[in-house]
Amino acid sequence: MQLDWIRTYVTLVQLRHFTKTSEFLNLSQPTISIHLKKLEDFLGTSLIKRSAPNRPFELTDAGKHVFEEGKKMLEISMTIERIKEKNNEVLLKLGATHTVSDVLLPDFVKKIKTIYPHVRLQLTIKNHEQIVDGLKQHKLDLALVEGKRGLEPFKVNVISRDELRFYASHHISIRTSPLLLRERGSGTREYADQFLLSERIDPVEVIEAGSHYLIKQLAVRGLGAAFLSHSMVKDEVENGKLVPLESHVVYRPFYAVHDEIAAAPFIEELLPLLLYA
Repeated sequence: MQLDWIRTYVTLVQLRHFTKTSEFLNLSQPTISIHLKKLEDFLGTSLIKRSAPNRPFELTDAGKHVFEEGKKMLEISMTIERIKEKNNEVLLKLGATHTVSDVLLPDFVKKIKTIYPHVRLQLTIKNHEQIVDGLKQHKLDLALVEGKRGLEPFKVNVISRDELRFYASHHISIRTSPLLLRERGSGTREYADQFLLSERIDPVEVIEAGSHYLIKQLAVRGLGAAFLSHSMVKDEVENGKLVPLESHVVYRPFYAVHDEIAAAPFIEELLPLLLYA
């Protein structure tokens, strides 16, 4: 059994899509299928249940077990590969937008320090435009963002998906109520503006803030409708302090971005830590 088969299978289960797996691993689609078949032949059992075209596949019981154990194998493999460098300190300049830092960064940093104890982290939290500038000026090795604006020169990997919508302390109309939005230049504001444009909504008033936490607190106090990630307000929704408005939900991907030429050698090894989180 080869570790590449396991890596392909775990990635396939995470992404639930053969084409996306092919793009993420930089392998051809036939190679993805070959790795899966070789793993199934080696184990003597099917791992996924093939379904109708354009429908996601399901895992067999054996497939679920191999997926969980496969993730452990990949983490152990990365740990072993880095043992020889554990005493060589490496600086990783990691940047993230405010939203992504709240949602993904704590667990990601913990994984880095666990598997790569020799890595010294320098964290930068800015809005989207500032993070992109940091990449262009080589002030950042790796960035986690929620928008694709300005990312054309860099290598971009989809690592997760977020859910955005308006929330308020009680049911109000976003067409006739003040809107609580991030400042222009932030990824969240870009999605908000696109949504308002698509719905032909001209806000009666916009209150801007550079902090998701402040926007949430203003909404809790009944000052308007806040455009926020579900992950940031789930506790307030559960305890009734905030309610979701309208039926519209905006889905946005989160991206890991780096300069493929100038990046530190182990950047590519860090990406699975985000994918398998």
